[in-house]
Amino acid sequence: MKPQHLALFVGLSLSAFTNNALASQTDNAKAAFSTAYQSYLNAVETKHDIEQAAKRAYTTGLTFYGDKSDNTANLAINYAKAITPPSTTSNKKNIRQQRYSLYSQAYTILADNHGKNALQTLDALLGKAENAKSASLAEDHLERIIDIAKAQNKPKFVADMQFEAASLLASKFAHKKFRAAQKLLNEADEYYRENLDENTVERIKTDFLVASFAQSKRKYKKAIERLNHVVSVFDSNLSFDHNAELTAHSKLVNLYEKTGQSEQATKHCLAIAEMVPWKDSQEQTPVYRQPPKYPVNKARQNTDGIVVLQFDVDTAGFVKNSSVISSEGGHAFEKSALEALKKWRYAPKFENGSPVVASTQVQIDFKINR
Repeated sequence: MKPQHLALFVGLSLSAFTNNALASQTDNAKAAFSTAYQSYLNAVETKHDIEQAAKRAYTTGLTFYGDKSDNTANLAINYAKAITPPSTTSNKKNIRQQRYSLYSQAYTILADNHGKNALQTLDALLGKAENAKSASLAEDHLERIIDIAKAQNKPKFVADMQFEAASLLASKFAHKKFRAAQKLLNEADEYYRENLDENTVERIKTDFLVASFAQSKRKYKKAIERLNHVVSVFDSNLSFDHNAELTAHSKLVNLYEKTGQSEQATKHCLAIAEMVPWKDSQEQTPVYRQPPKYPVNKARQNTDGIVVLQFDVDTAGFVKNSSVISSEGGHAFEKSALEALKKWRYAPKFENGSPVVASTQVQIDFKINR
């Protein structure tokens, strides 16, 4: 149930009207909608001005189809999905309310037309859950989705909906609904592990989410086990690199470093290095980064700082030979930056299939939140 813009069948057979004015008005509404909907399809294809086009398609479609048509419901869903998240937090609440209202309108129409247990309502229900004003309301909508799935007597479909619900609760309401999300995830995971091959997308996605849950509870051993399973699946079944495998390697570097297993972390640093080319022209991104401590005296003085460092990344991805190129704010920032950098890990540079020592730079900014 990933967000997708829905296709819409435009052609309707209209009853003949004896009133020529009414017929003309209907023809005009149909023409206006057809133009607006085509503009929307073009916007989706070009990925440009989708929100504005979706709004126009929705408003003209509402006039043409009325407020009881499935087409109007689908147009409302399209518009809700197209609304761009705000760049600032000030309007997030209003955007959420606007989306929720559109999804609610769509749900009411679809439930009236097909019944509250109909599959047609699932997309609208998921949208309501994603934009609910409270964790409890979101959970209510998700429970409704799972109940509808169970009524279909398709166990995998139920597991899929449980996974989607767990993902949503974890991403938006983890602080309030962690246990509920974990229960749903465990049920989906149990079904997948018993019924699906280990190289399926569902198994891999579940491994990542289980690992995330485990890490949040400091159950590092369990998280490491699941992520290593992801890596082994890709190594055994694919002859090419994949972003999911790269992500698993990166997360394992962090977990092994957190648990003091630098030797194990090195294996994954090397794996990342083989997958991602070293770019001399760019600042390299650390695979594991420990934030520097803000000097206490500088914090008290409300002072910012900048430190630019040069260093080598050895063949195992460790930082060596670090030195200060330039700095602003004083020696305390330099000392803190150097101490933190010692614990960072990088994916080393590869040449002709083997790791080599390479030099790079990094700028560390110290800023007080004012």
